[in-house]
Amino acid sequence: MTDSPSTPQSQKRLGSSDLIIVDNSDENWKALTYVRQWCDVSRSIDIATGYFDIGALLALDGAWQKVEKLRILIGDETSHRTADLIRRVRQTIDQTAVEQRVHDPFLTGLDAIVQGIVTGQIEIKIYTDEKFHAKTYITHSKLDVVGSAALVGSSNFTYAGLTR
Repeated sequence: MTDSPSTPQSQKRLGSSDLIIVDNSDENWKALTYVRQWCDVSRSIDIATGYFDIGALLALDGAWQKVEKLRILIGDETSHRTADLIRRVRQTIDQTAVEQRVHDPFLTGLDAIVQGIVTGQIEIKIYTDEKFHAKTYITHSKLDVVGSAALVGSSNFTYAGLTR
């Protein structure tokens, strides 16, 4: 395949040593696509992010569940909002929420996220020593021959960071 400047990253043939640029400007190759595809082949994924919102996990619904362990290290600037959201989710996942889910697509996937946190499949830790500005996704393949790979850049683990 000949690569032209207009060929999307997702259509290029890449070897194991090739650098992949994921900058969310290519409609077919966003950080969300990258992380979603790694969920298919990863044993675990470690994420370090300055900002986190639950929308990132909602966008990965159906994919993150394929990973044995998802570890997320977040900055403390978002910790109160995140902790409050998780607390509210745990309180509202009841029959009322199940009924509301039909009318509120935001609620779809929340019960799986809460279950993932409760079982330890999703582990969230808050870095509080100083400002935490990381944006790193480290994937650990199910196959030793593939090894680990990292996406390092400017995409926080938020819906916007994965898509725009």
